[in-house]
Amino acid sequence: MDFGIGIATSSDSWKLVQRVEELGFTHAWFFDTQMITGDCFVAMAAAAFKTSRIRLGTGVLVPSNRIAAVTANALATLNGLAPGRIDFGIGTGFSARRAMGLGAVKLADMEEYIRVVYGLLGNDTVETPIEGKRRKIRFLNPEIGLINIKDLIPLHISAYGPRSQALTAKLNAGWKSFISDVPGAMAALESMQKSWRTAGRARVTSTPPPGPAAACWARASRSTVRAPWRRRGRAPPLCCTGRPISTWRAGRTRHRFLGKSPPKSPGMSRWPAITSRRMRAI
Repeated sequence: MDFGIGIATSSDSWKLVQRVEELGFTHAWFFDTQMITGDCFVAMAAAAFKTSRIRLGTGVLVPSNRIAAVTANALATLNGLAPGRIDFGIGTGFSARRAMGLGAVKLADMEEYIRVVYGLLGNDTVETPIEGKRRKIRFLNPEIGLINIKDLIPLHISAYGPRSQALTAKLNAGWKSFISDVPGAMAALESMQKSWRTAGRARVTSTPPPGPAAACWARASRSTVRAPWRRRGRAPPLCCTGRPISTWRAGRTRHRFLGKSPPKSPGMSRWPAITSRRMRAI
């Protein structure tokens, strides 16, 4: 089991990421809620310069915030800064869009968005609607090294209902979900595993290249954060099976890692710590 952290993105998020990397965390996920937190790609770029091992991912990106070509370019650029350490997490944008009085993005639109992003990352020519017309686009000169589309950027989808879980399985993506207790977590994981089996996908795996993997977000507490290091082999109270990655949201609660508090950013003090999540491992 791996452990990561979900961050209310701010201009100095790199300080927190640098600290949790020192403590052995494997993933850092950056919120893409433009009316509440900082820009995820700017923060991830800073973290890429200040770290060397921890994986950096959008947790989760909102499709309507950027056209697919811009997202593909941003991911490929980050992949140049931190080769092989970038993850693409995506969801329908409930929180980010709700803050602007909008509903969530339709699943069909999100699937099309993912198709275009990964088509471009695969160095393909893709056809997609832009400003009312279908246009063919591709990266024109990836070979000169301005971006990195050689190293894999795994896909993770935030999925709660059966339709979104079916889409996650169809695309052979990692699964991301909120959990609040063990029975609920196990039920959600079993539902997702059923979707993977129905789609003919492999069960949860920890070997590269990354196949489907369970990923849940769980609210942090002093005991859950300390447990992975202080009591070897013992999972936190809010964990799933598989090989999930526990991801704690940086919020108002005081996080103590092995008795030491990570740097506190302005975004952390403002963000309400009300939800629990856990994220996937590679």
